[in-house]
Amino acid sequence: MDELNKLSDVELKNKLADLKEDLEDVENERSFIFKQSGVHVSSSKVSIQMEEYDTDIENLTASIAKCEKEIKRRNI
Repeated sequence: MDELNKLSDVELKNKLADLKEDLEDVENERSFIFKQSGVHVSSSKVSIQMEEYDTDIENLTASIAKCEKEIKRRNI
């Protein structure tokens, strides 16, 4: 995320808000998909999909941390 230092303060705050919204969406989707008891899905597909959601969540969390670090560095 080297491009963060090129963003204006407003753009950086907007990016952080977008990332947080994306994270919430992924977490909600993951929760919704895996709490459906009436749908039969093979365990291998569930495992693969769980890994994909977990990877997305990890990447978004890391990006959020980088944005927050840049915001803190700028004192905004």
